[in-house]
Amino acid sequence: MFNLPFQTRSLVVKLILSLSLIVILTSSITGIIVYRSNQKMFREEIRSQFLQNNKQALQRINQNIREVERVSQSIVFHPTVVSILTNSLKNEDKVEQLQLMYEMVSQAKLDAPHVRAMFIYNLRGESYYNANFGAVSMLDQPTRSLINQELAGTNGALTWFRLKLPSTADPSGYRNMIIAARQMKSTFQQTYGTLVLVLDEGFFSEVIDDIGQDDSIVYLLDRKDRLLFSEQNQDDTEAEPKPEAIPLQHDVDEQVSVVQATDQGNYLFVKNISDSGIFKLISGLGLDALDKRNADILKTIAISGLFSILLTSLLLTLTSTRLLRPLGNLVSGMRRLRSGHMNARVEVRSKDELAFLGESFNDMADHIQKLIDEVLLKQLREKEAELRAIQAQLNPHFLYNILNEIYWKLYLQNVKDTAGIIQSLSKILQYSLKPIEQTSTLREELEQLRSYIKIQMELFHPELELDIQTDEHLLSTEIQRLVLQPAVENVFVHAFANKTKADKKLLRIHAYQEQAHLRVDITDNGRGIEPEMLRKLAASERDVHGNHLGIHNAVRRILLVYGAPYGLQFVSEVDSGTTVSYILPISSKGGFV
Repeated sequence: MFNLPFQTRSLVVKLILSLSLIVILTSSITGIIVYRSNQKMFREEIRSQFLQNNKQALQRINQNIREVERVSQSIVFHPTVVSILTNSLKNEDKVEQLQLMYEMVSQAKLDAPHVRAMFIYNLRGESYYNANFGAVSMLDQPTRSLINQELAGTNGALTWFRLKLPSTADPSGYRNMIIAARQMKSTFQQTYGTLVLVLDEGFFSEVIDDIGQDDSIVYLLDRKDRLLFSEQNQDDTEAEPKPEAIPLQHDVDEQVSVVQATDQGNYLFVKNISDSGIFKLISGLGLDALDKRNADILKTIAISGLFSILLTSLLLTLTSTRLLRPLGNLVSGMRRLRSGHMNARVEVRSKDELAFLGESFNDMADHIQKLIDEVLLKQLREKEAELRAIQAQLNPHFLYNILNEIYWKLYLQNVKDTAGIIQSLSKILQYSLKPIEQTSTLREELEQLRSYIKIQMELFHPELELDIQTDEHLLSTEIQRLVLQPAVENVFVHAFANKTKADKKLLRIHAYQEQAHLRVDITDNGRGIEPEMLRKLAASERDVHGNHLGIHNAVRRILLVYGAPYGLQFVSEVDSGTTVSYILPISSKGGFV
C-alpha cells in the first residue's frame, strides 16, 4: 500500500473506510434486529407460558372456591338449619336439632380445612353457631355491619372479600383474613340468616405458590376489583399495594398482558378472569433476568461485530494493495502523460477491469499522439490555404478597381447607360467580396437585388415591371448575406426563359411582418414550376442536374443558422407564375422588433 502513488493510497484509505462503515452499519443493524427479535420471541414465549400457568392457577382456585361453595350450600339448604333459624321447631325438639346442626356443621367444616372460623346468624343477628379455632376473635358489631353491607344485593350468592379481623394469635392484634359470606336462603328463596366463613390466606397461597417465583408478584381481585389476596416478595410483607398501582386492574379483556415498570424493575403482567367473572388473577414476572440475558446477547453481538470490522479492515488492507496496484500504475502513467511525456504507456499484466482501463489508456495515448500529429499537419495546411486565399482575393479586388476605372471613363464619355451597368456590376462585386459569415440588413440586401435587376433590365429585359415594397421598420432587420439572390436569379434564368420582349414581365418583391416573423415574397408571372420539381423544392431535395442549386443552398443556410420553423415556401402554377416566400426571424442590432 505504501508503494502506491498518493492518489491511489488515498483511494485505498477511502475504500477501507467506506467498506468498514458499511460493515459497521450492517453489523449494527443485524445485531439490533437479532437482539430485538430474540427479545420479542423470548418475551412472547415467556408471556405465553406465564399466561397459561396463570390460567391454570385460576382454575385451581376456582376448584377450591367451588369446594367452599359446596360446603356452604350443604349448610344453607340443610332442613335442620333452616328449621332452627326460622324457629319452626317445637321447644322439646330444639335441643336435639341443635345438636344435629352442630354435628353437621362441624363435619362440613372438616371438608374445608382452610376455614378458620364459621359463624351462623339469624335475621335478628343472633348467633347460632360460632366455631372459632383461634385464628380470629368473635365478630363484633361493626365487623358484622361491614359484612351485611357486602351481602346487600347479592341475592344469596357466596361473596368473597378481605377484612382485617381482631386476632389474639397475631402480635399486632389483627390479621388479614378472607371472608366468604352469603345470605342464607331456603329452597323457597326465603332469607333466614347469614353464613360467614373465615379463611386464612393459605387458602390461595398454596395454589399461587405454584406459579410464583423468586421475582414474581401476584394479585387476586374480588368482584369489585378490590385486592383479595396479594403475594409479593418484599421485605415488608404487610405492605398493602395501592389500587392504582395494580396493573391491568380495570382492563375488560379476558386475557391481557403488559410490561410495566415497578419499584423492583420491569415486570411482565398477565391477567385471567374466572369463568364466573368474580375473580381476576393478575400475575407479574420480573424481567431483570431476561433483560440481563438480552444484554449479554447484545454484548456478544457488539464484540463479534467489532471483531468483524477489525478483520475486514485487515483483509481489505492486504487485498486492496494487490488489487489496486494496476490502478497505481495507471495513475502514474496519466501523470506522466499530463506532464507532456506523450510516450507514456502502462504495462498490462492482468485480465480484469483494471486491465481494460490500462489497455484503454494505452489506446487513448496512441490516439492523442495521432491527433496531435493531425492537428499539426492541419495547422500547416490551414496556413497554406490562408496564403492561397489571400492571394486569390487579390484578383477580385483588382477586377473591382478596373471596373471602377471603366465606369468613370464611360461616364466622362457620356455613355451613361453602359456606365450604369458597370456601376451596378461593381456594387455587386463589392457586396459579394464581404465575408459570407458577416450578416447584412434587409436594406443592403434589397440594394444588392436592385443592382442585379438593373443589369438584367439594361441588357435583357427592358420591358420588366419591377415593384419592391417593404415596411420601413423592417429595413434594419439582420439577414444573411446573398440569401435572397437565388430566388431573384431563378426568375430571370427559369421564369422568363421562354418569354419574348413583347410579353409582359412582372417581378414583385414584398417584405412585411407576419406575426413574429419576417416574410419576403418574391413573385413573378413566368412559366411556373412543374409539379414534380415543386415537390422536390418543398421537400428540399437536391436536383441531380444542378437546377435550382442556389435555392437548395439558401434553404440549407437558413436551416443551419436559424432552424425550424424558418425556411422557404413555394406556390406555383404552370404558365401562371411562382411565389417564393422567405420565412425569417425579425431581429436587428437593437434586438427583436
